[in-house]
Amino acid sequence: MKILIINPPIRLNDKPRNIPHGLAILANLIRKKLNITPQFLDINANRYTSEQVESILRSTEFDVVLIGGLIPVYSSVIFYADIIKNINSEAIIIAGGSAAMSVPKLLLNNSKVDVVCAGEGEKVIIDLLEGLQGHSLEDLTDIKGFYYKVKNEIIFSGKPDLISDLDNESDMPAYDMLPMEIYLSNPIIGFGRDIDFISSRGCPFSCTFCYQPWGRKFRAHSVDFMIDTIKYLKKNYKIDFLSFQDDEFMANKERTHEFCERVQKEIPELLWSVTGRVNIVNETIVGAMKKAGCVSISYGFESGSPRMLKTMMKHATIEQMEEAARVNRKFGMMLPVSFIIGMPGENEESCQETVDFCVRNGIPLKSMMFATPYPGTSLFEQVLSEGRIPKEKVHDFVLTLADARDFTINLTDAFSDEELIAKREDMINEVNGKVKINRNENTKKLKDLFGNLISQNGFDKKHLKHRSEHGGIDIF
Repeated sequence: MKILIINPPIRLNDKPRNIPHGLAILANLIRKKLNITPQFLDINANRYTSEQVESILRSTEFDVVLIGGLIPVYSSVIFYADIIKNINSEAIIIAGGSAAMSVPKLLLNNSKVDVVCAGEGEKVIIDLLEGLQGHSLEDLTDIKGFYYKVKNEIIFSGKPDLISDLDNESDMPAYDMLPMEIYLSNPIIGFGRDIDFISSRGCPFSCTFCYQPWGRKFRAHSVDFMIDTIKYLKKNYKIDFLSFQDDEFMANKERTHEFCERVQKEIPELLWSVTGRVNIVNETIVGAMKKAGCVSISYGFESGSPRMLKTMMKHATIEQMEEAARVNRKFGMMLPVSFIIGMPGENEESCQETVDFCVRNGIPLKSMMFATPYPGTSLFEQVLSEGRIPKEKVHDFVLTLADARDFTINLTDAFSDEELIAKREDMINEVNGKVKINRNENTKKLKDLFGNLISQNGFDKKHLKHRSEHGGIDIF
């Protein structure tokens, strides 16, 4: 069996920074469990044109194609499926990630994709690939976790169980199959050679705007696995910095403390960043993280309005947000925070509360996204039930989805589309006009955090804008 894995393009207005974790993990498992070395076509990293992709595909032999990613690549999956089938009509196309599993029937009905993986690929995909060596899809319905189309009917094989042991049932990504120098040349948050890593799955919280297919139970790789992977990355790719992209890295405090102890002892030169949550963070855990090389904890504040926080089901308070900012600052850490404008119920009062919160706490407004109802979220179901998105227009709507910084739909009653777009700009300008960043002071703080990495790499201007908006590199 000849297997091709495709990573579609995403965020074309920015450099490729985040490796395709899910696809790269599958590549490693296919190689280990099936004794097949798949080909990996990373369109996003290489930024191939559609003509270049078609040329590569025509010179490549494949029986099965795995493709997927976040929901903004939905249109790309459809586009490349057409090209794939034109080249090899017998090839089986399996799609995954939120671009497929959040809208499985929609994708199957509007594309030439044959199968949608609706579970964690480590189990579903490996079982499917094993079964396809000698059997048709119709013979494999005892394998839980996939949708497929027979004539005009879509069949679902059933809901799969979640992986219970990530160390043994998953793996680290096949870094050797990726164009790592491209990713390492485009830092996410840190300086030097910065790569991202996901060490856990599942979030115990239920924010209305967040798509969380991996359940509410926090499941994580062991600290042994994490340390071994980091040592591998240090040895083979000379990484300087690790950007953890977990939904909630700090959910298990014992694991976090154990990781800090091990890193401090075994990889003391490593610098790293994580995502946090305001109702989890405290001085004890942040102090341990800082001592172990953590330089940044990012938070989704989302709003300065208590009413809007409740609407979003954030299970967080203004007081907790202010305390998280204080703790980060006490330990000299960067403070990347994000906000959302335009959730249902947003009005002039709630927008002003967000402005006042930022000004009161000295937080520049760098990352502010439009409320976007991504499929699979409770926000999407609410918007659908209210008729803001007609059910017959869902496919057209999903085709428009991109980065949440781009306006897609107005979910408010208080603002017109034009007023909402202008309100976002006005809020950013008002906050940043009142909250002044001391460049000299922040430069000193960055040098204190990053030390030799800055003297070796300098303040590379081509990446500073991205890290200012996404990594909070100028927010302390």
